[in-house]
Amino acid sequence: MRCGEPLLYHDAARELTCAVCGATELGHISCPNGHYVCDTCHSGDVVSAIERLVHASESGDPFAIAESAMALPELPMLGCDHALIAGGALAAALRNRGVKGMTNSAIQEVFERTRRQARGGYCGLTGVCGITPAVGACVAVLVGAKCGTDAEQRLTMEAATRVSRSITELTGPSCCKAYVRASLETAVEFLSEELDIRLDGTSARNCSFPERHSHGCREELCPYFDRAEAVSTVTRRVAMSDSAGPRAQLDDLLGRAIELGAEKAKVIDASSVAVEQWVSLKCRYGCLFYDRDGYHPPYAPDPQVMRGVLSEYDKAILLSGPKGKALTEVATRLEGEAYDAGYYKAFALTSLSSGGDATGAT
Repeated sequence: MRCGEPLLYHDAARELTCAVCGATELGHISCPNGHYVCDTCHSGDVVSAIERLVHASESGDPFAIAESAMALPELPMLGCDHALIAGGALAAALRNRGVKGMTNSAIQEVFERTRRQARGGYCGLTGVCGITPAVGACVAVLVGAKCGTDAEQRLTMEAATRVSRSITELTGPSCCKAYVRASLETAVEFLSEELDIRLDGTSARNCSFPERHSHGCREELCPYFDRAEAVSTVTRRVAMSDSAGPRAQLDDLLGRAIELGAEKAKVIDASSVAVEQWVSLKCRYGCLFYDRDGYHPPYAPDPQVMRGVLSEYDKAILLSGPKGKALTEVATRLEGEAYDAGYYKAFALTSLSSGGDATGAT
């Protein structure tokens, strides 16, 4: 947020002070250093930029409008500003197609309604992504739905339900940009089926944002991920790293480790890693995980083998963090990125305590 540390998502609201404007309010997201940024400051000028782009658009393709908005340099990778993009892109495309009732003032009404329900982090806290009410707001304005109406309210709720389901299918971890694309695909299909309104356009299948995702891109699990584009991006990054030398490459990997979720990361000499015989005895006598799987003795490599393996390496990256499973995922993902960067011998190892929670990885 302010210092580059990974965000903490609190289980319960707590009083937090915005590091930008100084306002104190209840919030759920901060960093380990206590930094907090309120929704208003987090959005900054991006809300105005989105609104200007949407109002000025002459396209009848909601996907094209949304992609242009998501490419705004001031737009964060994640955040509820994407709800404004989804609702605004859909509303603007309807206006530009000459659909009755969808005017500039109607688009602004969609924005106003969306802002009331799209709140940062609430997709995980309540199960409702702000994009769902954004599309709902657009449909409600279009058909004139409000409390007390019949068919109009049913249509609005049906649209919101379908959008929510399409977003749910893409979780793990969240990606606001994927949600925008999926919600628009669902909304376009809904408008065609229920209101005989047809909007042309095709959602992007070559997402250019994987490297920016702070929680880690789902890659092939996401329908919008393009392997060729991702490889091209990695190749460009490696080329830049090569020009700066090996140490710069390692520094890049350290930065990626933090982005992926490690609490700390540092380069160490591989020879400094201690591999001793007594650890095997501690695991054989008293460890609940002995003989459990390939990660533990007697199936895991013995100390003599590991000492030989480590002797073939000059440097290692030591990672630390409080969550064992999450840190393991960071280590394995970093292994892949190190390989792409030219470190073909890269191999992820995790260090487990007797309780099964990893506190370190290399």
